[in-house]
Amino acid sequence: MRNREIPRGTRDLLPDEVAVKRQMEDKAGKLFRSYGYEEVITPTVEFLEVVETGTGGSIREELFLFMDREGGILSLRPEMTVSIARLAATHLQDAGFPQRLFYMTNVFRHVQPHLAQYREFWQTGIELLGAPGVYADAEVISIAINTLQAIGLDNFKVSLNHIGIVNGLLDAAGLNPEEKETMRRLIEEKDLVELSALLEQASIDEALKEALASLPVLHGGLEVLQRLPQLERNATAAQAAQDLIKVYDLLKISGLSDHVVVDMGVLRGLDYYTGMVFEGYSPDLGYGLLGGGRYDNLMGKFGFPLPATGFAMGLDRLALVLKQREAEPERLLVGGRNYSAVIAKANELRGHGFIVETDVEGLSKAELEQKIAANPGRDLIFVD
Repeated sequence: MRNREIPRGTRDLLPDEVAVKRQMEDKAGKLFRSYGYEEVITPTVEFLEVVETGTGGSIREELFLFMDREGGILSLRPEMTVSIARLAATHLQDAGFPQRLFYMTNVFRHVQPHLAQYREFWQTGIELLGAPGVYADAEVISIAINTLQAIGLDNFKVSLNHIGIVNGLLDAAGLNPEEKETMRRLIEEKDLVELSALLEQASIDEALKEALASLPVLHGGLEVLQRLPQLERNATAAQAAQDLIKVYDLLKISGLSDHVVVDMGVLRGLDYYTGMVFEGYSPDLGYGLLGGGRYDNLMGKFGFPLPATGFAMGLDRLALVLKQREAEPERLLVGGRNYSAVIAKANELRGHGFIVETDVEGLSKAELEQKIAANPGRDLIFVD
């Protein structure tokens, strides 16, 4: 029956799933506020021009597009960073900076749905607007790590990289824009075979070829940078590496370096990233849990140039790797012959933090005991 179906790639969330989602949101929101971040909400739909101004045209095939009655082409929001950039350019031009903002919302991508990848999914994240430099980068990455811990995840890593390293090396190779984009994609996908074939055909220095070919597999601590001697001969890449080292050191000072690795293959897919980038993973799931980085050029596309950095975290994927759900307060069922006494007792117990249902069927004590036996998880309080 079609009247029981839902669109492919979307989900109904049942009470237990909603409870886990709300717990994660509550913990994340509490932590974000403790760092001075304030919540914002943007429309579920944006004009296509807004989305493509921020993300570039390459994302169009993943958008849900439709037309309003005035002839405007609209898109369900595919992510939140562009929406917040538009919000800031529209409403915050006279605000003091830096601005610290966070969100909790659903976003939409027209992707091939399967486990851990949906067409409608839920995210929470932060955007730090108007703050350049490594200290802002370190704050955002620190919050990402602390949020995963606050939500209840222990077994995870956050992989760091700096876009300037690969960009500097690709610029030195003298490739055209299309070749650069293809090479970035192959590095990010860790497609060693195709990357090697493309480099073999390229007319570039052999040492530089070797450096580019090694990027997908350079993963570990700061020592991986020592395996890129080309950094010393490239000013852009060398400065990016220094920034990466500084951020790593700041995270170490904060006691978070055990959760951090350096991964030269992390580049992020969206076009707007300009500096530090990072992704969070758990070995219990083959997909990223969070991703983010610096996007200093995005705000300027909306007529309000500002440095910025942030991250987004996937709540659907986090729910899959959480080992246990936070215990709820004790659940009670209150019944009895005197309605006034039942209501008074129920309100008293709620005031003490219990979850309290009241009998709305007028059942006897024996009947209520049978109901609980058939559906355990509650204790009965019968008011005579």
